[in-house]
Amino acid sequence: MDTNVFTFSDNLYHVLGEKPGAFKSTLENFMSFVHPDDKEKLAAAVDRMMKEENLPFTYYRIITKDGTIKHIKGYGKLLVSADGEKRIVGNITDISDEVESYLVLGERNLELEKNNAELSEFNYVASHDLQEPLRKIQTFISRLEDKEAKKFSASGIQYLERINIAATRMRLLIDDLLQFSRTNKPDKEFVSTNLNELLEQAKQDVAETILEKEATITSDLLPTVSVIPFQIHQLFLNLLSNSLKYCKEKVPPNIKIEYSKVSSKNDVNLINVPKGEFHKIIFSDNGIGFEQKYGDQIFELFSRLHNKENYSGTGVGLSICKKTVDNHDGIIMAFGKPQEGAVFTIYLPA
Repeated sequence: MDTNVFTFSDNLYHVLGEKPGAFKSTLENFMSFVHPDDKEKLAAAVDRMMKEENLPFTYYRIITKDGTIKHIKGYGKLLVSADGEKRIVGNITDISDEVESYLVLGERNLELEKNNAELSEFNYVASHDLQEPLRKIQTFISRLEDKEAKKFSASGIQYLERINIAATRMRLLIDDLLQFSRTNKPDKEFVSTNLNELLEQAKQDVAETILEKEATITSDLLPTVSVIPFQIHQLFLNLLSNSLKYCKEKVPPNIKIEYSKVSSKNDVNLINVPKGEFHKIIFSDNGIGFEQKYGDQIFELFSRLHNKENYSGTGVGLSICKKTVDNHDGIIMAFGKPQEGAVFTIYLPA
């Protein structure tokens, strides 16, 4: 430090693309390799090193004689000998591969975000555009039933009924796809929300079905959690609808919603997740259930375990549930036994 003498190691010359000792070890000679856009920044860092006798991590580029640009990370540390001589030992590292990988990853992420945005917009627009001709089909079916039904043969009336059923199913599928598309949108705002209110809203949405099937719904007191409200509302609605739909014939549905706060180290279902506490919410029913071997499959898009003639639906509802829980960094599991009922267990990070 006192004499302002620099010494370069053989490896430093190699990083600069030169043979050891190819030029004198001076700051001026080293700066001749620095990228023009980074010279001022590095010169300021070296001045600060001389004053403060320390050089925190600094990043810059160099250009070798063959035109290769390298990204460099450098730092310096003060060493004081027994006789009081001060020396700064510096280190430079070629991090070009890391920087290039980071840039490539950034470009891919931007491309992926763009593709996701376009796909989400396409889903939304396409679904809305599909709604218009479908509304016309249903309108003309209604007119035919009201004004022309007497002119149809028995077969014609049957065909008309089938067209109406198919159109209604198409409408339901489009609505479900719209809802699924919403769960993929990036603009998700987490809000501290009382889950009891969201559950009550979901119950109101299926109030007619609850009365019609004489269903009983009991629930523990749920907590207030930071969530995306409309998605959790849809989660509760789909789980309730699922239990009401797949109930046993002539047996009133009995739906239980249980809550507890658990630790990952004490719950067998959370063995492979990071340690922490979770809100555990269980939806169980006394419906027709399912074979446990289908426990993962039922969350796949358009997956259906039961025929559409006996049970309406599109196979999208539980996919929305899975996507919603994923958006909240949680876990959802399905357990079932044929003719004994189904249990859906949700874990949301506390």
